Amino acid sequence: MVEALTPDYKLQWDTFKIVTVGRNSGLPHIVRVRYVQVGSDLFALGGSVEADWVKNVRRNGQIRLRTETLAYAARAMVSHEDRDRVMDLFERKYGKGLVRQWYLGRSVCIRLVPVGAPEVMRQAKGEGDASKTFSEWRTEGRRYYGDVAMAFDSASEEYDVTIGRNFINALIRQRSLEVLYRLLRKDDVVLEIGAGTGAEAVQVARRVARVVATDISLAMVDLLRKKAAARKMSEKMDAVRVAAADIGEVRNMLPGGRVRVVYSFNGALNCEPRLAEFAAELASLVVPGGYFVCSIRNTLCLAEILTYAALLRYSGMVKRKVQPMMVSVGGADIPSTYYSVGRFLGFFRTDFEVESITGLPVILPPAYLNDYYVRARRVLRVLEGADKALGISFPLNRLGDQSLFVLRRKQ
Repeated sequence: MVEALTPDYKLQWDTFKIVTVGRNSGLPHIVRVRYVQVGSDLFALGGSVEADWVKNVRRNGQIRLRTETLAYAARAMVSHEDRDRVMDLFERKYGKGLVRQWYLGRSVCIRLVPVGAPEVMRQAKGEGDASKTFSEWRTEGRRYYGDVAMAFDSASEEYDVTIGRNFINALIRQRSLEVLYRLLRKDDVVLEIGAGTGAEAVQVARRVARVVATDISLAMVDLLRKKAAARKMSEKMDAVRVAAADIGEVRNMLPGGRVRVVYSFNGALNCEPRLAEFAAELASLVVPGGYFVCSIRNTLCLAEILTYAALLRYSGMVKRKVQPMMVSVGGADIPSTYYSVGRFLGFFRTDFEVESITGLPVILPPAYLNDYYVRARRVLRVLEGADKALGISFPLNRLGDQSLFVLRRKQ
């Protein structure tokens, strides 16, 4: 039996998210909308029939509604006959000024019928907003890889939106790729560790023969495959679910079982507890003279200390002192081990030598403090060029939120 929203149950939010399926890509498309509720039905207004999410609804009316803590499966359909009534209800709820600004003219009325019982969602938090301590997590007797995979599975649907709209994250990604691009050749088969939904893999695949992209999250891997298919790049991208320490399992997918370039960005290796095993497996896969380009989060971040000092929040200044520390991903708290530059390099010194170290960023704040920076960017944007220049200079290259390493396999 399908259980719809009952008329006496009122959603207690001013907006919610509608998740449609991209009509061409098959990927989740997320938009936050205002709504009104009439009995058991919900109504939203799209700004135009040309809006992507409205087109997706026309193609496939099976959608998801998401509040901060609940998710509903729902049916969605265009409802021209309800438009005038819904416009009146919108004016009562949100005010005539807002409605006239956003919804007059070509707006289209969408009727949303939730079906089934709601799914309880973990409330998404910022990466630095974990509420559980490592001791509390450990006493629960949880399985580490299972928790990490579950957290990133939960984050996968909104991962591209969350990362893509974060200015600091975008800046870190671009600078990391610039370093990687200088090492690539068109005939390379490249291996990625911790690919997520493939934001980097898609870019790299355009410059090489093929990318073998790995991640511990099955949901991330599934989205990466859909992304490759939507861009007609499936022949240039392979997506595999595997933990970093077990990376040797993909050997048969590499030409001759080895590669010239491996990369791992955005702290994926901070979530690998068997780093020594990973380093040994990596050495067996990289040809002599080949490269490993990776970034990890540091135990000492100068910009974080300065930011929290300015905010008069001492606890934030020392939050990386004890490792591992807890971070929030997909609404779940998971352990992540941050490293000093020296400790991290200690895992690789036997088989690799250091070519360069870059701080990412060094005077701009970490990505989880992005909102603070964006508010002041009009004044502080002059720091962005300086940050890039200072990031390659000792000792600041060791004091960023992340350190980006170029390691070369010994001959």
